[in-house]
Amino acid sequence: MKNTTLKDLSKLLNLSVSTISKALNDSLEISAATKNRVKEAALKTNYRPNPLALSLKKGKSKTIGVVIPSVLDRFSAKLFIGIEKVAYSKGYNAILSTSNYNKEREAHNVDILIEKGVDGIIVSLTEDTITSENYSHIERARNRGISVVLANKVPEDLAFNKVSIDHYKEAYNAVSDLKIPENKNVLVVESFSNAMYVNRRKNGIIEALQNVHKIKNHVVIKANGEESFAGDVIKKVKEDGLSILIVMNQYLLETILMHKNTQKLLSKGELFIYAFSIRKSAFEAIKGVKPISPRGKFLGEKTAELLIDQLENYTEGVHAISVDSIGKRIC
Repeated sequence: MKNTTLKDLSKLLNLSVSTISKALNDSLEISAATKNRVKEAALKTNYRPNPLALSLKKGKSKTIGVVIPSVLDRFSAKLFIGIEKVAYSKGYNAILSTSNYNKEREAHNVDILIEKGVDGIIVSLTEDTITSENYSHIERARNRGISVVLANKVPEDLAFNKVSIDHYKEAYNAVSDLKIPENKNVLVVESFSNAMYVNRRKNGIIEALQNVHKIKNHVVIKANGEESFAGDVIKKVKEDGLSILIVMNQYLLETILMHKNTQKLLSKGELFIYAFSIRKSAFEAIKGVKPISPRGKFLGEKTAELLIDQLENYTEGVHAISVDSIGKRIC
């Protein structure tokens, strides 16, 4: 069925298109009687304004583009949910695309969003992009007058608007809130990855153990990227009489839990594991395991708020926000 247009209403009511438009927008130039007449006709004929025409007229599309690594990654999916929630509440639409952890695809998606004429773009950078230090696609967007905000993992010295997780603060606060007796020996399981968050998270964990819990007997073991490392962890636990593990990411936790002796130690109460994980619900039912989970939705909300603030109340300079995204602490 053909949509009713301003021209259709003009012919129906024998009024100019300009008068119809002004009446629908409550212009003070149009009488109340004419406004009522036009609005009643618009309602009866199911008239809907053309969003593209409105955006061209106003110079804004009220649309933001979002590029995340994957919808299968729970944290990234939650990130988008937070972005979309704020965008909707502010009258914006959010267009989602994924990079599949590939820097070329990330750049391609940004270029597509530029051509679509979005008002702003939010990008959760891939590790590949960060490692290559190639941000030319972000520069292209800015050079076209499009506001860009980077989310999640963003190098500190990168001069773009950004909302990132303060991994040191997050780890320090999370571990500070754990109830760890002073006489317990703690093993910190460090990721083999060279991702930018690893050292900051490790430093936050260790300093909280030392400063808050006064624990001097902590050991750090670095994973080797192979599933066999779980055996090294359990061997270390037994040899050194360690009773508490603090695990730096979900992959490490999953691998350790797969080892045949882990479940025995957990069930007997001889081992307790705290682990940073994006999937809290998958582990919280396991005896002796407490996941520490960041809130991707919270980070998404803060990112969208910054972008839309830039779109509507532009202020000079680069705006960098670091957040502690972990919600309820573990006791």
